Amino acid sequence: MQEEKVFIKPRWFDERLDWCFNWGSECGKPAADNFCKRRRFTGARDFAADPNIGRSEPTRVSGTNQVCNQSSCTGFRFITCYGPIPHERIFGNPTWNGYRLDACLRWGAECGKPAADAFCRKKGFSESFYSFLDAERGYTHTRLIGTNQICDKDACVGFQMIICK
Repeated sequence: MQEEKVFIKPRWFDERLDWCFNWGSECGKPAADNFCKRRRFTGARDFAADPNIGRSEPTRVSGTNQVCNQSSCTGFRFITCYGPIPHERIFGNPTWNGYRLDACLRWGAECGKPAADAFCRKKGFSESFYSFLDAERGYTHTRLIGTNQICDKDACVGFQMIICK
């Protein structure tokens, strides 16, 4: 059996992890898998809901960073993550030609997975397995991998992490 790790009452930033990946949708496994991937595991093997906790323990929706503080909000009681990802496949705050890697392959286009895939191919991998963007603009200048252009820190978003296949 592959290595596993159990997270009791998992948190997303400062709040309990919400049961749904997006507000009211992609609930259960999608949210659990995203949590595990962010913690450098392949996915979630097992998990359980902790219903109606939002009033006493607000939850945070991991796909949108929204906080749910209503009594009807559900979190996770636990998540069991499996398959630790080897360090050589993980790139935290990835850079390209001296700048933080921009979230877009080309200016304002092919953002997210296309840019992460291009980065992984340049590193000798087939594609990206998971990526996570900065929550907002303004951290630092970034460079687009498709055009090599530099983007001002107040206009663009970079990757916090890319995991390659």
